[in-house]
Amino acid sequence: MNVDKNTEFITTFLGSQDMDAWGVADLSLYDKELVAVDDPLKDGLTFAISFGLVLSKGIVKTLTDGPTLLYLHHYRQLNYRLDMTGYLLAREIERKGFSAVPFAASQVVDWQNQRAHISHKKVGEIAGVGWIGRNNLLVHPVFGARVRYNTVLTDMPLKTGKPLAENCGQCRACIDVCPAGAIKEKREDFDHQGCYLMLKRFRNERNLGHHICGICIKACGGER
Repeated sequence: MNVDKNTEFITTFLGSQDMDAWGVADLSLYDKELVAVDDPLKDGLTFAISFGLVLSKGIVKTLTDGPTLLYLHHYRQLNYRLDMTGYLLAREIERKGFSAVPFAASQVVDWQNQRAHISHKKVGEIAGVGWIGRNNLLVHPVFGARVRYNTVLTDMPLKTGKPLAENCGQCRACIDVCPAGAIKEKREDFDHQGCYLMLKRFRNERNLGHHICGICIKACGGER
């Protein structure tokens, strides 16, 4: 298969899985390390497929002062669906004679620095799916931050996207609503530690078992 047919195959497959957003990134532009896996993996698997599912508007609208058990269940179900799609996509790629590695949609492997194996939002940014907003999340041009993502690495030759020439502009909807006060005017000033401490507080006080919030997601796409 050539690049055009490979890309058409990926597009058709992700469409059949009812994904809401996807793109392909040139992994050589990924300037972060892969955590808890061999970094040379990036040398052999040079394409990263980013794909995502939109959170339910109805569920997100139920968020008022923090995460709820209803939101937690929805969050888990989307992660499960994204994990399964990653597995099925990697399997189909391997059936065509190429290599592929699927990741988990939500799995922290470095708790001290709050990092997963790979940054799905960074891959999505490189692929042109969205941009990193003031809220430190990947912001889709249509759905805002109301999307959860996953990634599959592969050596299947594919057409790659390019980062969008867009940003949050004058929108500051997420800043005032952040319960941790972690979101600042400049995205590079985002208070990672403050955000994590608030997630930890929600986890303990609301008996969630997960570090989640959702308030800035509601402000960035939840009403669309």
